[in-house]
Parts: sequence; C-alpha cells; structure tokens
Amino acid sequence: MIRTGKISLILAIAIFCGLAAAPAAKAGPLFFSNVVALQNNGATRVDLFSNSGTTVLGPQITFLVDITGSLAPGSTYSLLVTYIEAGGAPLIQTFQIPAFDSIQPPYTQLFTIISPGASYQGVMASLTIDIIGSSPDFVIPGGPNAGQMVDSYTYTFNVAKPVPEPVSLVLFGTGLIGLWRKVSQHRRRRAL
Repeated sequence: MIRTGKISLILAIAIFCGLAAAPAAKAGPLFFSNVVALQNNGATRVDLFSNSGTTVLGPQITFLVDITGSLAPGSTYSLLVTYIEAGGAPLIQTFQIPAFDSIQPPYTQLFTIISPGASYQGVMASLTIDIIGSSPDFVIPGGPNAGQMVDSYTYTFNVAKPVPEPVSLVLFGTGLIGLWRKVSQHRRRRAL
C-alpha cells in the first residue's frame, strides 16, 4: 500500500509537469488593414490602398484603420501614425492597443490630421501606419505584391482645400459690395 504522503508527492509532481508542458498564453500577431479617408462629412470613404495618388479634401482629414489579431493578457502595443506633406515636418500620433486600456482587437481606430499645407492646387502627402511591437503587421491586399507581409505601409495621396462653390463666391462678393457702400456712405457724411 502506498502512503498518503507519497501519493501527494506523486500528484504534485504530475501537476507541476502538466503545468510546465502546457502551452503559455501567447498572442497572435496584430495587423492593420482597410485604411480609409473619410470625405463629405463621413458620407464617402476613400480606400487609400486601392486609390493611391487620389486627392482628398482637407485641411482636416479623418482616417479609419482596422486593427485585428489578439493580445496576450497584460500586453500592450502601439499604433504609430506618421503624416508627412511635401516639404513639411512629420506629424506623429500614437495610439495604445488595447484602446483605452480595455478595448481588445478587432476594432477600428479613428484619428484626424490637420494638413498644414493644404491648398487649392493640392499638396503631396504620405501616411505611414505601423504597429509597434508586432512584426509583420500588414498583408498587402492586392497588386504585384499581393499576400506579402510587411512591417508597415505608406499610403500616398494629395491633399487639397475644396474650391468654393459659385453661390458662396456670389454671397462673398455681395458682402464686399455692401461693405464698400457702407464705407462710401460714411466717408460722404464725414466730408459734409
């Protein structure tokens, strides 16, 4: 007959070996995808991958990026967003993953960039997305490199201010004419 002490020891060794052999909780990689620029007050979405070189209207541009994958308990990553216009300094934003310390992927991150150089003619811009702590973090969805996994991705596009509508120009012109009349009347009264 085996004594209770030996049974406890054998059971403790079996539990220890079972825990040591169990796979550790490991996170899968995180990925980003579907980077879009919102236009027309969010009514239109411009897919930046499929529409490389397109023109988006600014100077305020709102973007969406989908974050997918899984995190190990207690781990955090960062979404790094770098926006650069031709001849300008980079604008950098960082967002923690999980969002607000509690929202786990999958989710969509929204962020806004104010273009410092947007003009009516447009300015070339680039937007680089990278998940710090996850590599690779993007699967190229199409084109000659479809399916290739990379560690970040840079989207290129133009940023332009919207051209004023003719009605707006007429209203502006009417306002200037009214202002000119007031100033003229004021000058005539002072002259008398």
